[in-house]
Amino acid sequence: MNQNTQHYKSLQQLVTEKVDFVTVLITKMQGSAPQEPGAKMLVISDCETSPYQGTIGGGKLELFAIEHAKKLLVEKTANTTESMTLNLQSDVGMTCGGVVQLFFEIHQHQHWNIAVFGAGHVAQALVPLLLTLNCQVYCIDSRKDWLDKLPDHLTLKKIYNEDLTVVLPQLPKDCFVVSVTRGHGEDVKIIKEVVNDRVPPYIGVIGSDSKAAILKKELLALGLKSQVV
Repeated sequence: MNQNTQHYKSLQQLVTEKVDFVTVLITKMQGSAPQEPGAKMLVISDCETSPYQGTIGGGKLELFAIEHAKKLLVEKTANTTESMTLNLQSDVGMTCGGVVQLFFEIHQHQHWNIAVFGAGHVAQALVPLLLTLNCQVYCIDSRKDWLDKLPDHLTLKKIYNEDLTVVLPQLPKDCFVVSVTRGHGEDVKIIKEVVNDRVPPYIGVIGSDSKAAILKKELLALGLKSQVV
């Protein structure tokens, strides 16, 4: 399979699975550069030091472009394009002195962000259902074995941490929040931290009427406003 075929196959997979991505293309080059015009790559938000697919030459230029593409996914809207001309020596810190022009094209789907705290039996049923919808799902738990039982999917990010509240800064501010942890004590901590950190569009907690009454009482004692609980 040639590079162009693989590129468009990967692009179609991202579109089908409703994953936001940025196409990065070298459109012009002068002097010495790691790749020729036409070289391209796909970047998604989970990329760290390497692209999802393709390459524009690796090294500092590619890392710079990945970071910029991820920034665009956060700050810009769908169908936005941007061109950037870079001197590889002065702008990127490479030894070669060429100049390249990069073209960024953002592809975004209008979807919900949903954070599911807990990866137990309820989450094992809930998360696969959410993956059939147009949403990005984050599942957070302190039990890696339960997280590993969830399906691998491009729109599911499994987050392991002993303290579930620590991950809140990593989550989009517009996340719908669902708490299905092992007990109400954990739910109380999560809800308190969520409300202190943001104004979420929705908070849901699983439990009986008696559990709900206890949760409300404890949250009010912690200073949350009555309209929140």
